[in-house]
Order: sequence, then C-alpha cells, then structure tokens
Amino acid sequence: MEGNLDDKREKTEVEAKFMCPDGVDWDVFPDVLHKLGFQYTREKPCFQIDAYFDTPQYTLLNSGAALRIRQMGEAYVGVYKVSEKQQGAIFERREFEWTLSDDETKLWNDERKPTIPPTIIEKLNLHGQGLRKVLAVETHRSTAVISGNDGFKAELSLDEVTFRGHKGQAHYREIEVELLNGRLEQLKQLADSLQNHLKLQPAVDSKYKKGMILVGKYGIPPMHQGRA
Repeated sequence: MEGNLDDKREKTEVEAKFMCPDGVDWDVFPDVLHKLGFQYTREKPCFQIDAYFDTPQYTLLNSGAALRIRQMGEAYVGVYKVSEKQQGAIFERREFEWTLSDDETKLWNDERKPTIPPTIIEKLNLHGQGLRKVLAVETHRSTAVISGNDGFKAELSLDEVTFRGHKGQAHYREIEVELLNGRLEQLKQLADSLQNHLKLQPAVDSKYKKGMILVGKYGIPPMHQGRA
C-alpha cells in the first residue's frame, strides 16, 4: 500500500455542513445569496466516486478520521482527514491529499489495491492492522463560488449522495459551505444566515460516518454516535 507524496497537499479544511431537506434545490440559492449581499458564480456540476478504507476494528472511524480514494473523471486523488474541532455545523479538519500516479491508478483499477504514501501510513497509527474498503460513495455535486465585498470567499456545494455498503444503499442530501478566503466568523455568519433562511439542520457527522451509520456492516456503537 505504499506510494509517494510527490504531489502532496496539506491544509486545514474549514466548512459548514447541513442536511439538505427534499424541498430545497439548487434554484433557491441565487435569490437567498443576493438578499444576503453576496455575489454568486455557478460552476460546472461534477460526479465523484469515493472508496473509503478502515481497519477491521474501524480505527479511523472511531478516532474521527477518514481515508479515501476519489475518482473525478480520469483523475484519482487520495485524502486522509482528521478532525480537529467541531462547533455546531462548523467542521475543522486537517487534510493530507495526494494524486495517484499512472501506475498507481492502473493498480487501483485492475486489482482494486490502493496505494497509500508511507507518511500517511505513519499518521494512521494502525499498529499493524490492515486496511480494507468499507464504504463506496457516489456524489453528484453542484457548486458555486460565493464572494463578498470584503474579500470573503467560500465554495457552496449541494451534494446528492448515494452510499453503498454491507447493508445495501441509501440516499442522502447535504449542503457544504467551505471557507476559501476570509475569517472563520464570516463563515459562521453566512452559515447562520443560510440555516435561518432555508430552515436547515446541521449535519453533525462527516460523510464517512454518516454512510457507515446508514449502510455500514456493523453500524456505529452508541458511544461514538455523537463524534464527528
């Protein structure tokens, strides 16, 4: 499972996450954002396929971490995320990302064997445990960039998600607002405004954890259900 980090990216991801009710679709956002004083630039929708990995004891899940390989078109990108802080709908996570080489992509497509860089393996603290695929996620994502007059910028996404796991499949809708530029307080203000205007409920779990709750083989033990 060892690879390299020739194309490694490390950052802190800060985003607000909400469950998206059935009555809310993409068409409601332009008017709401205009009323709030933001500019809005729609981007091309995309389709993503994620494979999540964990140990037989679900070490990553139970520690608030996630490890996945994502396919977007012809590109394959791996990412390791670990929770740092969570306050209401706001998630703050450390993210380590790498791009699979052509050989690693071929190995993944032909044999379904993931290549994880050694520095990521060290961070996982697996204590000799192996990794296996535990969840598949397909996401149709609609995205726009939100900007304000004070330099604030965020990415707004509406995700139509299908989880596939040991218990079958489940559909889920989620709204994410990721901070691209500006202060955390500005993101909180935008998130609060969207929540009030659209009557949204915070998403208290990561996508990985939500998927495992819905379709995971063993579900989530009660003691862990409040953690991100």
